[in-house]
Amino acid sequence: MLKLKEDTSGDAVVEAAILFPIMILIFAALVLLAMYLPTRAALQRATQYAATAIATEKSDAWLFYDNESNAYYWENNKSNLTNVYAALFSGGGDIDARGRDIVTWIEASCISSKAGTLDVKSHIVNKIVYKEVVITATRTFTEPVGLSLIGFPKEIPVTVTSIAVVQNGDEFVRNMDLAVDFVEYIVEKLKITNITESIGSFGKKVASFMGWDKDN
Repeated sequence: MLKLKEDTSGDAVVEAAILFPIMILIFAALVLLAMYLPTRAALQRATQYAATAIATEKSDAWLFYDNESNAYYWENNKSNLTNVYAALFSGGGDIDARGRDIVTWIEASCISSKAGTLDVKSHIVNKIVYKEVVITATRTFTEPVGLSLIGFPKEIPVTVTSIAVVQNGDEFVRNMDLAVDFVEYIVEKLKITNITESIGSFGKKVASFMGWDKDN
């Protein structure tokens, strides 16, 4: 019995049996992380490029984005560019192909792995003050190491979303002009000029008391 307790010839086998599964899990996690992070970074870059390009094309900048040269060109004929207001009737479905082409092209220029399938969804969110172009890309790849025995999914989706705001300078100026005209109409119609002057005078007094006026 004493010799059996002192016998350590099988310790290495027992330690290896305990540590080997842990080392396999760590190795698998590193492999998955090495695939996930570059894929996500590439998709984030591609979707942001696509959202910005489409938002620019739908603004009043008269610019067209060429994904092959990764450059913007002046478009002499505005009718060749899509109009942001068309999304009110089409739901933004007209930009799906455009978004997919730009995302695919930009992602292909990255050094990350292109394993799996790529799905790109594009749509426009219409709001009163501004409009948003939303691009969502999902690349689904199969896990390189079989971990289904521990309940790990066989397919891993990497999803990113980028948003760009459509900025129309002409529309902004027009809206500001309408707002000013409306305020002037209300002041004149309701004859509240004295009230506005009183409010302005009160504001100046508060600013002077707080030391905010520029004269002091």
